[in-house]
Amino acid sequence: MPGMSSRKLFRSTKVLLKDGMQEAGLLVGEDGKINKIFKKEELATHGDIEVLDVGDLVIMPGIVDSHVHVNEPGRTNWEGYWTATRAASVYVLMVFLNLPT
Repeated sequence: MPGMSSRKLFRSTKVLLKDGMQEAGLLVGEDGKINKIFKKEELATHGDIEVLDVGDLVIMPGIVDSHVHVNEPGRTNWEGYWTATRAASVYVLMVFLNLPT
C-alpha cells in the first residue's frame, strides 16, 4: 500500500516472554529490530502498521541457540558458515554459538 510504513506488528497467541507463554505482539521497525513488545491487553489496530497474525505459531523474540556445530573448515559441503547463518536468519535467530567439532 502506498504511504504505508514498513513497520510490522507480529501477533500470536503464543509468544514466549520472560514471564511465560502469552498472547502478545512484537512491533518490528523499519530497521528490522524489535521496537516494542505488546501484551494482549495492549494490542490494538495501529493505523499505519502492517499486522501479521500468525495464529498459534510460537514467536520467541531474541532467541539464542547455544549449541551449534558449523563444519568449517571441514565438511562445508554439508554446512559451513554461509549456510548456517542463512538458516539462522530464516528463523530470526539472534545469536548462535559455534561449538568446535
